[in-house]
Amino acid sequence: MKKLLLALAMILPFYGISQDLDFGITGGIGLYSGDLSPKEFAIYPNDYGLAGGIFLRQRYSRFIGVRAGLTLTKIMGDERNNGVNVERGLNFQSNITEFSLIGEIHLFHIGYARNKTVISPYVAFGLGLFAFNPKIDFNGQILELRALTTEGQGLDGYPNRYNLTQFNIPFGAGVNILINDRLTIGAELIFRSTLTDHLDDVSDARVKYGDILTNRSELSARISNPLLDPASAENLEVTYSRGGKHNDWYSIPALTLSWRIKSSGKSKSKYSKFMECPRF
Repeated sequence: MKKLLLALAMILPFYGISQDLDFGITGGIGLYSGDLSPKEFAIYPNDYGLAGGIFLRQRYSRFIGVRAGLTLTKIMGDERNNGVNVERGLNFQSNITEFSLIGEIHLFHIGYARNKTVISPYVAFGLGLFAFNPKIDFNGQILELRALTTEGQGLDGYPNRYNLTQFNIPFGAGVNILINDRLTIGAELIFRSTLTDHLDDVSDARVKYGDILTNRSELSARISNPLLDPASAENLEVTYSRGGKHNDWYSIPALTLSWRIKSSGKSKSKYSKFMECPRF
Protein backbone atom coordinates (compact mmCIF):
# COMPACT_ATOMS: atom_id res chain seq x y z
CA MET A 1 0.00 0.00 0.00
CA LYS A 2 2.83 2.40 0.85
CA LYS A 3 4.39 1.77 -2.54
CA LEU A 4 1.07 2.44 -4.27
CA LEU A 5 0.66 5.72 -2.38
CA LEU A 6 4.15 6.76 -3.36
CA ALA A 7 3.44 5.96 -7.00
CA LEU A 8 0.28 8.06 -6.88
CA ALA A 9 2.19 10.91 -5.24
CA MET A 10 4.63 10.90 -8.14
CA ILE A 11 1.91 10.79 -10.77
CA LEU A 12 -0.49 13.41 -9.35
CA PRO A 13 1.76 16.43 -10.12
CA PHE A 14 1.49 15.49 -13.80
CA TYR A 15 -2.28 15.48 -13.90
CA GLY A 16 -4.05 18.50 -15.27
CA ILE A 17 -0.98 20.48 -16.31
CA SER A 18 -1.31 22.00 -19.74
CA GLN A 19 1.87 20.54 -21.22
CA ASP A 20 2.84 17.56 -23.36
CA LEU A 21 2.40 14.31 -21.43
CA ASP A 22 3.85 10.98 -22.58
CA PHE A 23 3.21 7.43 -21.43
CA GLY A 24 6.11 5.07 -21.99
CA ILE A 25 7.55 1.62 -21.43
CA THR A 26 11.16 0.54 -20.94
CA GLY A 27 13.00 -2.73 -21.39
CA GLY A 28 16.61 -3.63 -20.73
CA ILE A 29 18.97 -5.41 -18.36
CA GLY A 30 19.98 -4.88 -14.74
CA LEU A 31 23.69 -4.67 -13.92
CA TYR A 32 25.17 -4.83 -10.43
CA SER A 33 28.40 -3.36 -9.08
CA GLY A 34 29.50 -4.05 -5.53
CA ASP A 35 31.55 -6.25 -3.23
CA LEU A 36 30.91 -9.40 -5.28
CA SER A 37 31.66 -7.71 -8.61
CA PRO A 38 34.93 -5.79 -8.10
CA LYS A 39 35.56 -5.11 -11.78
CA GLU A 40 32.59 -2.76 -12.13
CA PHE A 41 29.58 -3.08 -14.44
CA ALA A 42 28.87 -5.33 -17.38
CA ILE A 43 31.91 -7.60 -17.05
CA TYR A 44 30.16 -10.88 -16.31
CA PRO A 45 27.38 -11.93 -18.72
CA ASN A 46 26.18 -14.62 -16.30
CA ASP A 47 25.23 -11.86 -13.86
CA TYR A 48 22.82 -9.97 -16.12
CA GLY A 49 19.18 -9.69 -15.08
CA LEU A 50 16.13 -8.48 -16.97
CA ALA A 51 14.56 -5.07 -16.36
CA GLY A 52 11.35 -3.38 -17.44
CA GLY A 53 9.07 -0.56 -16.44
CA ILE A 54 6.52 2.14 -17.22
CA PHE A 55 6.70 5.91 -16.89
CA LEU A 56 4.86 9.21 -17.37
CA ARG A 57 6.93 12.06 -18.81
CA GLN A 58 5.91 15.70 -18.61
CA ARG A 59 7.49 17.93 -21.26
CA TYR A 60 7.68 21.47 -19.94
CA SER A 61 9.70 22.87 -22.84
CA ARG A 62 11.86 21.75 -25.72
CA PHE A 63 14.75 21.22 -23.33
CA ILE A 64 13.22 20.22 -19.98
CA GLY A 65 11.21 17.12 -19.13
CA VAL A 66 10.40 15.25 -15.92
CA ARG A 67 9.26 11.67 -15.66
CA ALA A 68 7.86 9.49 -12.88
CA GLY A 69 8.49 5.79 -13.32
CA LEU A 70 8.03 2.31 -11.89
CA THR A 71 10.85 -0.09 -12.75
CA LEU A 72 11.28 -3.78 -11.96
CA THR A 73 14.68 -5.39 -12.35
CA LYS A 74 16.74 -8.33 -11.20
CA ILE A 75 20.39 -8.01 -10.24
CA MET A 76 22.88 -10.68 -9.23
CA GLY A 77 26.52 -11.29 -8.49
CA ASP A 78 28.65 -14.40 -8.04
CA GLU A 79 32.29 -14.53 -7.00
CA ARG A 80 32.70 -17.78 -8.92
CA ASN A 81 32.17 -15.84 -12.15
CA ASN A 82 34.60 -12.98 -11.60
CA GLY A 83 37.91 -14.66 -10.75
CA VAL A 84 38.15 -13.00 -7.31
CA ASN A 85 37.48 -14.97 -4.11
CA VAL A 86 36.45 -17.96 -6.20
CA GLU A 87 37.09 -20.39 -3.33
CA ARG A 88 34.85 -18.37 -1.01
CA GLY A 89 32.16 -18.32 -3.70
CA LEU A 90 29.63 -15.89 -2.21
CA ASN A 91 26.68 -15.11 -4.48
CA PHE A 92 23.41 -13.23 -4.35
CA GLN A 93 20.36 -12.34 -6.39
CA SER A 94 17.70 -9.74 -5.73
CA ASN A 95 14.54 -8.46 -7.33
CA ILE A 96 14.24 -4.67 -7.16
CA THR A 97 11.09 -2.55 -7.31
CA GLU A 98 11.91 1.12 -7.89
CA PHE A 99 9.86 4.31 -7.99
CA SER A 100 11.77 7.27 -9.37
CA LEU A 101 11.39 10.91 -10.37
CA ILE A 102 13.95 11.83 -13.04
CA GLY A 103 14.57 15.10 -14.83
CA GLU A 104 15.72 15.18 -18.45
CA ILE A 105 17.78 18.05 -19.87
CA HIS A 106 17.88 17.89 -23.64
CA LEU A 107 21.08 19.30 -25.07
CA PHE A 108 19.96 20.04 -28.62
CA HIS A 109 17.54 18.90 -31.33
CA ILE A 110 18.42 17.97 -34.87
CA GLY A 111 16.04 16.69 -37.50
CA TYR A 112 15.11 16.15 -41.10
CA ALA A 113 12.53 18.37 -42.68
CA ARG A 114 11.32 15.69 -45.07
CA ASN A 115 9.94 13.27 -42.47
CA LYS A 116 9.93 15.48 -39.31
CA THR A 117 12.16 13.04 -37.40
CA VAL A 118 13.86 14.74 -34.45
CA ILE A 119 16.92 13.40 -32.60
CA SER A 120 17.48 14.74 -29.10
CA PRO A 121 20.28 13.58 -26.72
CA TYR A 122 19.79 14.28 -23.02
CA VAL A 123 21.32 13.95 -19.58
CA ALA A 124 19.19 12.73 -16.70
CA PHE A 125 19.26 12.82 -12.91
CA GLY A 126 16.77 12.47 -10.08
CA LEU A 127 15.77 10.58 -6.94
CA GLY A 128 14.51 7.06 -6.46
CA LEU A 129 13.08 4.83 -3.74
CA PHE A 130 13.59 1.10 -4.14
CA ALA A 131 12.85 -2.16 -2.35
CA PHE A 132 15.20 -5.13 -2.54
CA ASN A 133 15.72 -8.51 -0.84
CA PRO A 134 19.08 -10.27 -1.35
CA LYS A 135 19.01 -14.05 -1.53
CA ILE A 136 21.69 -16.70 -1.90
CA ASP A 137 21.79 -19.94 -3.84
CA PHE A 138 23.25 -22.21 -1.14
CA ASN A 139 23.69 -25.77 -2.36
CA GLY A 140 20.67 -25.38 -4.63
CA GLN A 141 18.47 -23.81 -1.95
CA ILE A 142 17.40 -20.15 -2.23
CA LEU A 143 17.67 -18.43 1.17
CA GLU A 144 16.88 -14.86 2.23
CA LEU A 145 20.13 -13.34 3.48
CA ARG A 146 18.85 -10.55 5.73
CA ALA A 147 17.13 -13.05 8.03
CA LEU A 148 20.40 -14.97 8.46
CA THR A 149 22.26 -11.87 9.80
CA THR A 150 25.53 -13.06 8.27
CA GLU A 151 27.41 -10.03 9.63
CA GLY A 152 26.01 -10.21 13.16
CA GLN A 153 23.30 -7.58 12.65
CA GLY A 154 21.34 -7.11 15.87
CA LEU A 155 23.96 -8.62 18.19
CA ASP A 156 25.69 -6.54 20.85
CA GLY A 157 28.50 -4.55 19.27
CA TYR A 158 27.12 -5.01 15.75
CA PRO A 159 24.91 -2.70 13.64
CA ASN A 160 21.15 -3.14 13.36
CA ARG A 161 19.64 -5.06 10.50
CA TYR A 162 19.63 -3.06 7.28
CA ASN A 163 16.39 -1.78 5.77
CA LEU A 164 15.09 -3.42 2.63
CA THR A 165 13.74 -0.08 1.36
CA GLN A 166 16.37 2.53 0.48
CA PHE A 167 16.88 5.69 -1.56
CA ASN A 168 19.05 5.92 -4.65
CA ILE A 169 20.30 8.68 -6.91
CA PRO A 170 19.72 7.88 -10.60
CA PHE A 171 21.78 9.68 -13.24
CA GLY A 172 22.91 9.03 -16.78
CA ALA A 173 22.30 9.92 -20.39
CA GLY A 174 20.25 8.88 -23.38
CA VAL A 175 18.85 9.88 -26.72
CA ASN A 176 15.26 10.27 -27.89
CA ILE A 177 14.14 9.98 -31.49
CA LEU A 178 10.79 11.60 -32.18
CA ILE A 179 9.35 9.57 -35.06
CA ASN A 180 6.32 11.82 -35.46
CA ASP A 181 4.30 14.24 -33.34
CA ARG A 182 3.30 11.46 -30.95
CA LEU A 183 5.67 8.48 -31.10
CA THR A 184 9.15 8.57 -29.52
CA ILE A 185 11.74 5.81 -29.25
CA GLY A 186 14.95 6.05 -27.30
CA ALA A 187 17.92 4.43 -25.61
CA GLU A 188 19.50 5.30 -22.30
CA LEU A 189 21.91 4.20 -19.59
CA ILE A 190 20.89 5.23 -16.07
CA PHE A 191 23.16 4.47 -13.12
CA ARG A 192 21.77 4.14 -9.60
CA SER A 193 24.06 5.24 -6.79
CA THR A 194 22.49 3.66 -3.71
CA LEU A 195 22.76 4.74 -0.09
CA THR A 196 23.37 1.18 1.12
CA ASP A 197 26.22 -1.33 1.04
CA HIS A 198 23.88 -4.28 1.45
CA LEU A 199 22.39 -4.88 -1.99
CA ASP A 200 24.46 -8.07 -1.89
CA ASP A 201 24.33 -8.55 1.94
CA VAL A 202 28.10 -7.92 2.00
CA SER A 203 29.77 -4.89 3.61
CA ASP A 204 33.03 -3.89 5.31
CA ALA A 205 31.73 -4.73 8.82
CA ARG A 206 34.20 -6.58 11.04
CA VAL A 207 32.78 -9.97 12.02
CA LYS A 208 33.92 -12.51 14.63
CA TYR A 209 33.15 -16.00 13.39
CA GLY A 210 32.35 -17.32 16.86
CA ASP A 211 29.71 -14.64 17.40
CA ILE A 212 27.79 -15.78 14.33
CA LEU A 213 28.19 -19.48 15.04
CA THR A 214 27.27 -19.24 18.72
CA ASN A 215 24.52 -16.60 18.64
CA ARG A 216 22.95 -17.30 15.27
CA SER A 217 23.31 -20.68 13.59
CA GLU A 218 25.78 -22.92 11.83
CA LEU A 219 24.03 -22.10 8.56
CA SER A 220 24.56 -18.36 9.11
CA ALA A 221 28.22 -18.99 9.92
CA ARG A 222 28.78 -21.14 6.86
CA ILE A 223 27.25 -18.51 4.57
CA SER A 224 29.05 -15.67 6.34
CA ASN A 225 32.44 -17.24 5.61
CA PRO A 226 32.43 -20.51 3.65
CA LEU A 227 36.23 -20.77 3.99
CA LEU A 228 36.04 -21.50 7.75
CA ASP A 229 35.13 -24.85 9.30
CA PRO A 230 32.52 -24.44 12.06
CA ALA A 231 33.80 -27.64 13.71
CA SER A 232 37.22 -26.10 14.37
CA ALA A 233 37.56 -24.37 17.75
CA GLU A 234 40.39 -22.25 16.39
CA ASN A 235 38.03 -20.53 13.95
CA LEU A 236 35.84 -19.16 16.75
CA GLU A 237 38.30 -16.30 17.31
CA VAL A 238 38.82 -15.47 13.64
CA THR A 239 37.68 -11.97 12.63
CA TYR A 240 37.20 -10.82 9.05
CA SER A 241 35.59 -8.29 6.78
CA ARG A 242 33.72 -9.70 3.82
CA GLY A 243 33.70 -6.61 1.56
CA GLY A 244 34.84 -3.06 0.92
CA LYS A 245 33.70 0.27 2.29
CA HIS A 246 31.93 1.68 -0.79
CA ASN A 247 28.17 1.55 -1.27
CA ASP A 248 26.70 -0.69 -3.96
CA TRP A 249 25.42 0.42 -7.35
CA TYR A 250 23.18 -0.91 -10.06
CA SER A 251 22.44 0.37 -13.53
CA ILE A 252 19.90 -0.26 -16.28
CA PRO A 253 20.75 0.15 -19.96
CA ALA A 254 17.36 0.20 -21.66
CA LEU A 255 15.32 0.95 -24.74
CA THR A 256 12.29 3.20 -24.37
CA LEU A 257 9.05 3.63 -26.29
CA SER A 258 6.62 6.42 -25.48
CA TRP A 259 3.37 7.84 -26.86
CA ARG A 260 2.05 11.37 -26.33
CA ILE A 261 -1.28 10.95 -24.52
CA LYS A 262 -1.93 14.62 -23.79
CA SER A 263 -1.08 17.68 -25.83
CA SER A 264 -0.31 21.18 -24.63
CA GLY A 265 -3.06 22.31 -26.98
CA LYS A 266 -0.77 23.12 -29.86
CA SER A 267 -0.92 21.13 -33.05
CA LYS A 268 2.57 19.75 -32.57
CA SER A 269 4.67 18.45 -29.73
CA LYS A 270 7.22 20.74 -28.12
CA TYR A 271 9.90 18.46 -29.54
CA SER A 272 8.67 18.89 -33.09
CA LYS A 273 10.72 22.08 -33.40
CA PHE A 274 14.26 21.29 -34.38
CA MET A 275 17.47 22.47 -35.91
CA GLU A 276 17.64 20.88 -39.36
CA CYS A 277 20.72 18.81 -40.14
CA PRO A 278 23.19 20.59 -42.39
CA ARG A 279 23.30 19.66 -46.06
CA PHE A 280 26.38 19.51 -48.22
